[in-house]
Amino acid sequence: MPDLDRQETYDRLDPSGLGGRIAGLPEQCKQAWEQASGLDLPAEYSKISHIVVIGMGGSAIGGDLLAGLVEFENAPPVQVIRGYQLPSWIGSDTLVIASSYSGNTEETLSAYREACSRGACLVAMTSGGILAKEAAVNETPLFHIGYQGEPRSAVGYSFLGPLAILCSLRLIEDATQPLKDALEQLQGFSETLGSAVTREKNLAKRLASANFGRFPVVYGAGFLTAVARRWKTQLNENGKVWASYEPLPEVHHNAVLGYSKPAELRGRMHVTLLHSDLIHPRVSLRYQITREILSREDVDYMQVDGVGGTPLAHLLSTVLLGDYVSYYLGILNGMDPVQATTIEELKKRLAEG
Repeated sequence: MPDLDRQETYDRLDPSGLGGRIAGLPEQCKQAWEQASGLDLPAEYSKISHIVVIGMGGSAIGGDLLAGLVEFENAPPVQVIRGYQLPSWIGSDTLVIASSYSGNTEETLSAYREACSRGACLVAMTSGGILAKEAAVNETPLFHIGYQGEPRSAVGYSFLGPLAILCSLRLIEDATQPLKDALEQLQGFSETLGSAVTREKNLAKRLASANFGRFPVVYGAGFLTAVARRWKTQLNENGKVWASYEPLPEVHHNAVLGYSKPAELRGRMHVTLLHSDLIHPRVSLRYQITREILSREDVDYMQVDGVGGTPLAHLLSTVLLGDYVSYYLGILNGMDPVQATTIEELKKRLAEG
């Protein structure tokens, strides 16, 4: 098994430097916020009654995080659409943010074109590609993602970009100061998770080790449900493992009945509980009960809490932790966490047919 405390491990298995890109999340968030805050948007965009983010994969997860954060605001609801078609209710009173890192995601392009035909208030988010070209033709405001890396690693852009747009339109309270505070805390937290920090003092390395050779399951509640989903997809993409996520308290209405069977799987599972002291107190009680049930059923688990004192800080810190955990798990599996051969094969097959 690769040694997470030896630099040569990363030199061999992470030639493109994904670990450094993960560590750079605080700075990426700052750049995305500053760039999107200066975007020139039509005045009528501030009169919308619905907010939709369309995207796939890493380009969509920022919308999930935004939707969780907006739960704390007196603002129009945010819905994330993953697919080719839009719900029938989307129209001129809807702000539609089309997010595609490459600009060539076929599902997002299809939904973007449909939103154009319905007269929605549109913003395009991309690094280029077809979406950027069509946005220019349609005179759609464009937020250019100036980031070099994997779409999933551009989460600072996919989350903070739309957040800045909503703040600029005064659809939610200005987040400048909460973000500044959250990023200071995030930077300090990141420094405890890097590859130079030994496993004994590194929460992400310990969590990756706990999930090594096991089926990871991630629980989150309320606004952290989006982070649980992020963990699941990062464990798939970076860790190269099966993984699942579920929301609390829904877990208590079905999943708990499946803990005991098949018995041989209980020792092969690991549950991570993402917790925040900002969620409903009855849900916090359910975390305690869940831990007791998992212990009784001999299922390994670990609970982690958001860092900081605001929903934004808790979202960013738990996202960062999950990204590091998935990265270290990929390394433990002897894989380059960046490689995405199967996804590239899927895209090639779709292009052919």
